[in-house]
Amino acid sequence: MRLEGVVVRGDGLGRKLGFPTANLDCRGAVPEPGVYEVLVSGRTLKERRAVCSVGRRPTVAGKDLRVEVHIPDFSGDLYGRTLAVEFLRLIRPQRKFASLDELAAQIGRDVESIGGPN
Repeated sequence: MRLEGVVVRGDGLGRKLGFPTANLDCRGAVPEPGVYEVLVSGRTLKERRAVCSVGRRPTVAGKDLRVEVHIPDFSGDLYGRTLAVEFLRLIRPQRKFASLDELAAQIGRDVESIGGPN
């Protein structure tokens, strides 16, 4: 599956946890909730491996469905840019963690599962 979305501001939680994300405003179908290995690219971003979370963020009692992409070792401003995301494989289903520390540790393992930072 492939989708496109415009990067919009989120709550900044990913950045606070050490894993900044590009929050995508997507139109149309998205995959089932879960954490995925993806390829992400854009007009000013060469294709790179990344981790994408699709879901409602149960650890923080989120309500809205979100598509959030963490691009290892990327720094820069993507706000307002359109990104293309190609879903390669499901890493794990979405789940609620007992704490933000547990969530951050799992995100670190998710990044390692795609071969770590690019």
